[in-house]
Amino acid sequence: MNAIIIRDKAWSNSSRIPKWVRGREIDLDQFNTLPEVAEYCWNSFSKFLTERGARDFSFIEPSAGTGAFYDLIPKSRRIGIDVDRFRDEYIQQDFLTWQPPKGRFVAIGNPPFGYRGWLALAFINKVAEFCDYVGFILPMSFQSDGKGSPKHRVSGMKLVHSEKLPHDVFVTPEGEYMNVNALWQIWEKGDMLPPPSFEKSDDYIELFTVDLRKERLCGMKKIQECDTFIQRTYFGNHPKIVADFSQVKYGCGYGILFKKKKHDIQSILKKINWNEYSNLAAHNCRHISMYHIKKALLDHYFIYA
Repeated sequence: MNAIIIRDKAWSNSSRIPKWVRGREIDLDQFNTLPEVAEYCWNSFSKFLTERGARDFSFIEPSAGTGAFYDLIPKSRRIGIDVDRFRDEYIQQDFLTWQPPKGRFVAIGNPPFGYRGWLALAFINKVAEFCDYVGFILPMSFQSDGKGSPKHRVSGMKLVHSEKLPHDVFVTPEGEYMNVNALWQIWEKGDMLPPPSFEKSDDYIELFTVDLRKERLCGMKKIQECDTFIQRTYFGNHPKIVADFSQVKYGCGYGILFKKKKHDIQSILKKINWNEYSNLAAHNCRHISMYHIKKALLDHYFIYA
């Protein structure tokens, strides 16, 4: 049966699927892992499991694809699942609606990412229900410490290892190489620490998003009140603090309203190395969040003020 038909039928009755996804045409997001990258991740995960003394478990590969991870797992201890029929030995089913047999499990693989990582988050939350440990290749959004980061929306697991992989780790089923940045992360049962609080910065500045794009138009009512602006996304050269939103590239950024110590705060923000206060995204641009601006301010206030 067609993989998309199988998946869409399973998703139609699943509470794991966000409302905004329903009714949309969503492709299968088949970015398979290169064998040498899978081997690197496998060795990393195996070493970690040995250090934890983990044993007597089976491996789940929830999006087995072309088998880069699956082929590294001992044959007697592996279950491969994929909504597409890459191999006869796989369970052809949507993983989010699959139910495991009784036993002890860990998971390893490269789940589909989805828009802004929503599908990767759904996969790891599903895995967290029955696995003690997880090793996944995940989108760059899982590195953020901001409140909205998917890293802080994983239920019942805590992050214990994260590293950026080389940018050429994926290949399509047709053999096309995909240059997309991604992370290798290992998670274990437990609770993540809450995201850090930077409420103290609210004593000095007020931040809000300004976006001129039609589909996300916002911030227009406050734009005239702002003292300065900074763009949200940049590639290459650091963004500059500017006095007029017309100088913000790509039509999306942040308005900053100074509450006190205006000249001190403005001086601090002009000196920030934004490469240290931004996240590298999938296609090599960098994103600045409100979290980054607040952290940069508080990290440097007592240095410069």
